[in-house]
Amino acid sequence: MLDTKWKNFKYSPGAKISAFVMVWLCVMVAAGSAVFLGINHHTINSDSYYDTYQFKNQFGSLVRDAVALNVELVSEEEIRFSGDTEEEINNNIHRYYAIKGRLADTVNFAYYIENTRTGETFTNITSGDAPALIQKQPAAVYYDRWKTDYGYPFAADIAQMLADTPYEVHAAVIEPLKPGDFFYDGSISYSKTKELANHARVALISAIFIALLAFIYQVCVTGRREQGGEITLSFVDRIFADVHTILVLVAAVISLAIANSFSFSFPNEIELIVLVIIFGVDVLIGLTYILSMTRQIKSGRMTRNTLVYRLFDMCFKGKAFKPWTLLLLLGYGAVNGILFTLANETREALFIFIVLIIPFNIAVLYFTAKALTSLSEIMQAVKEISAGNLDYALDKSQVSVAFAGLAEDIQSIQGGLKKAVAEAIKGERMKTDLITNVSHDLKTPLTSVINYIDLLKKEELNNEKAREYLSVLDEKSARLKQLIEDLIEASKASSGNLAVCVEKVDLHELVMQACGEYEEKIKKAGLELHVNAGEEKTSVSADGKHMWRIVENLLSNVVKYSLPHSRVYINIAKSEPYGLLVVKNISANPLDISPEQLTERFVRGDASRTTEGSGLGLSIAQSLTRIQGGRFKIDIDGDLFKVTVEMPL
Repeated sequence: MLDTKWKNFKYSPGAKISAFVMVWLCVMVAAGSAVFLGINHHTINSDSYYDTYQFKNQFGSLVRDAVALNVELVSEEEIRFSGDTEEEINNNIHRYYAIKGRLADTVNFAYYIENTRTGETFTNITSGDAPALIQKQPAAVYYDRWKTDYGYPFAADIAQMLADTPYEVHAAVIEPLKPGDFFYDGSISYSKTKELANHARVALISAIFIALLAFIYQVCVTGRREQGGEITLSFVDRIFADVHTILVLVAAVISLAIANSFSFSFPNEIELIVLVIIFGVDVLIGLTYILSMTRQIKSGRMTRNTLVYRLFDMCFKGKAFKPWTLLLLLGYGAVNGILFTLANETREALFIFIVLIIPFNIAVLYFTAKALTSLSEIMQAVKEISAGNLDYALDKSQVSVAFAGLAEDIQSIQGGLKKAVAEAIKGERMKTDLITNVSHDLKTPLTSVINYIDLLKKEELNNEKAREYLSVLDEKSARLKQLIEDLIEASKASSGNLAVCVEKVDLHELVMQACGEYEEKIKKAGLELHVNAGEEKTSVSADGKHMWRIVENLLSNVVKYSLPHSRVYINIAKSEPYGLLVVKNISANPLDISPEQLTERFVRGDASRTTEGSGLGLSIAQSLTRIQGGRFKIDIDGDLFKVTVEMPL
């Protein structure tokens, strides 16, 4: 019930509209936060108000004014009797009173200037020890004719004014700041900016996260009214995709042109409002465009919903690239030649290029590209089929008319191969079932034969020949029983019907136990066994019972087919991500057979078949290795026979 309600809500128009509005709002908030952080990044990254560029600029300017007023200008009388031109005197008098007014308007700025030669002082501090008060402040500077403080702007100007003078300058902003000047207002603005910066960071991260979630939801559900339903297109999707793209690009260019006409450093309120409106409209246009393209991609009609495709379809109607393709290519060259000649001989060359030559060549290029894309799809299908993936689906709807016949032929070949493989699998399954059934049917009478042989063994047989015959019967029935059991196990292993219980198996310990059991047979065969396991323990992930059978079959193969009085080497090692078991021996008979044939059932290296082997040992070992996720490999080099078993560590 709840699941149904959620699906109804998920695909409802209200949820989609809400998500659309949410994306738009979050993008606007994220953009506003990013702009705020970018504009104020110097202030935000400052450790205090006194580290900001705004403070340093204002403070340095006031220090320069104080030095200019008391050292350079001094008074109106000094200016008038300076000997300068009338224009310079008037400018300096105007400057003198302007500086005096600026210094008078400051509440928190203090300075102390002393003539070290005469002892004369100039200060705006009315009481107390002015130098001591200034030195205690966090924002304080000191200048004389030997030392300048370059920590603040305009320090170079101050140094020039103090050159060759006996003046010492002390200046600072006195704490706590009092209302009444730009220092106090700047401090309040700094605190508010710092506080707003924290909110802006949270808003930026939250807006981006919410916008991404809402956008992903929009992309997933756009065009759908229910889960698994058909894609429903809106009126915006009726616009040709290429035309829609051009319109979006034109809107972006117009927006950039309008934005570039404004001052980004200090935009006024009207410009700021216009920029916000333009950005908001651009976000709406961009989001609408992306969702429209998404719906068209989902519906599979994006390529067909282009003006170029429609024009080409109307002109050619799918008749291109038929057997007379060569004539079409010649015609394409001829048309281009005529159009270029016409453009060169008329005044309307630009018009011909825009209206005829460019659209014609774009249409031809598009069709050619689509045909080549179809060819690449067909080549990929051939590659997949040749690799054995007979279920690879070649979408004929995406293949151009030029290669439609080739696509049909490949699909026919694919169908024939699938049918042949199915028949082969069916025959192999029937053969496996026949072996299994016959083995089971033979097992029952053989059990009776073995039981009667055991009973005869208990009887007193005075005839020596009878006892000899009974021994032969016992030996051959045991061999026949082993052969039937091998047949059943080989059938199960090759069909994958054996249960696998994965556990940790120590290869060295397993091999040593098997060698211990086969020690007597190995000595009887006149073989010398060498086991090399290295110092590091090799544990594999495998079924212990199946691994025992693999090692047992390999040792049995060694005993039966090795050259007498030769050496047998068993190596155990690691080769990430596998544990390796390598068995090497010298064959008693020439190995005129391929490694692949040796793993087939009933195939033996002894062509004369004089040994006791059944031809199933290696086949069973290979099948048991594969069902445990391992790899089985045989190498033959002259009479050297090498088996490599790789199992996951």
